[in-house]
Amino acid sequence: MAAVLAAGLDATAAYAGPKFAALTVDARNGKVLYASDIDGIRHPASLTKMMTLYLLFEDMSAGTLKLSSPITVSARCTGMAPSKLGVKAGGSITAETAMRALIVKSANDIACAVAETLGGSESAFAQRMTRTARSLGMSRTTFLNASGLPNPNQVTSARDMATLGLRLMRDHPQYYPYFNTRSFVFQGKTIKGHNRLLGSYEGADGIKTGYVAASGFNLVTSVRRGDKRLVGVVIGGKSGASRDAYMKQMLSQYFDDATGGQTIAAYAGSAKGAKPTDETETAAAGDTGATPAAKPPRKDAAAKRLAQRKNKAAQAKAAGTGAGEPAEQGDTEDGVDQMASLAAQAARPAKPAAAPVATGTATKAAEEAPQVETVPPPIPNGTVADAPSTAPSEQKTQAQQQADQARMATIAAGADGGWIISLGDYATKADATAVLQQMRKRSPDMLDGRTAQTVMVEKKGKITYRARFTGFDQASAAMACKTIKKQKAPCQPVGPS
Repeated sequence: MAAVLAAGLDATAAYAGPKFAALTVDARNGKVLYASDIDGIRHPASLTKMMTLYLLFEDMSAGTLKLSSPITVSARCTGMAPSKLGVKAGGSITAETAMRALIVKSANDIACAVAETLGGSESAFAQRMTRTARSLGMSRTTFLNASGLPNPNQVTSARDMATLGLRLMRDHPQYYPYFNTRSFVFQGKTIKGHNRLLGSYEGADGIKTGYVAASGFNLVTSVRRGDKRLVGVVIGGKSGASRDAYMKQMLSQYFDDATGGQTIAAYAGSAKGAKPTDETETAAAGDTGATPAAKPPRKDAAAKRLAQRKNKAAQAKAAGTGAGEPAEQGDTEDGVDQMASLAAQAARPAKPAAAPVATGTATKAAEEAPQVETVPPPIPNGTVADAPSTAPSEQKTQAQQQADQARMATIAAGADGGWIISLGDYATKADATAVLQQMRKRSPDMLDGRTAQTVMVEKKGKITYRARFTGFDQASAAMACKTIKKQKAPCQPVGPS
């Protein structure tokens, strides 16, 4: 595998810009199969519209919006930079047309119109976008607009974008098939899409492309073959063509390692503990990979060597047409007419070094004391939280990145009465975090103002992660658990020790 990686998935100059990140996740269980700087801060560009669509789907699922509901385009929205659908100020389109315009055309004027229709203003809608991102476990994402047009503080990570792709399939299976749309007709004109993997790569059924100069060429892709499904993310590609080539190569390499099934994971990085959602509805709604395929046999050594030679040849070809190639028409959906040259920029930063291992008495104390990590709460109305302290172009040091990722702290018992509620133990910290975020989303009134925590617990050499909320008295803890148990979720009130 190491040899294959070296030959085929090395982020070489042929494929990668200086802010490159890539990820392959098994959509059935959330297991990350391949990772390259997946928690590094990046700009989402038009991948932002995945969250705009998630909230549009959310309102339609709740019944507050219909496919035929009008989306009005204000004068402000008509002034957005291209790509645009071109609706005149004061005009309107249906919510369904808006969905197609966001997915196929990546229309910035329509993203603005959806934001104003659903949120009253784009800034208010962006706050909802960020709150929703936090509730889904997207801890490194901040949205400040609905389109992805350049803003130095609109940031994300490859893991967060994979999580959003999973949740679009998991939470809104009746609308997800729209991401497989390659063109649509508007006012008598056929509008073609930017996602070239649709129709050219077996099993691809979405999701979204993106580009701004600060991000490079981005892509989130979902591919289903038989009962296996992978989600891939590439951020910071040098060109649309090299980005697409890397995505195909990355996904092809890991299909043999994927698991079968009909479920969609909740989080990119969870392997156990989080309850999955059945994909039957998605297949019924038009998913193209309905017929299970027999598991392909493992390639023998000779076939692998041949694949390596082909990969090297593809890289050499891409390197010859890399940074200087013209922009691909339709891949610059954020209003950039020419691809910015990335060749002269510094190479992407190396991965942070592993944290030092404690020794002696410190190690013993760490084993005896549970490690507590606070889970960032949703953002209160009217504020935008967790925005980076510096523009992403001013890259954080490795030490700062490690500290940001860890966010470890020992938290005192809740101020109300020292009671907590425990939502069970999970195999990974990611699973425990996902459960806390999901439960806060389901019961916002009951959990408002409570502190979410994950606690590492070691018993007989086995480590698990406990999900809990603090800040209760006895009565409120009992009431919270009663509400949570009605949702068929575990909950146990625990008094002060």
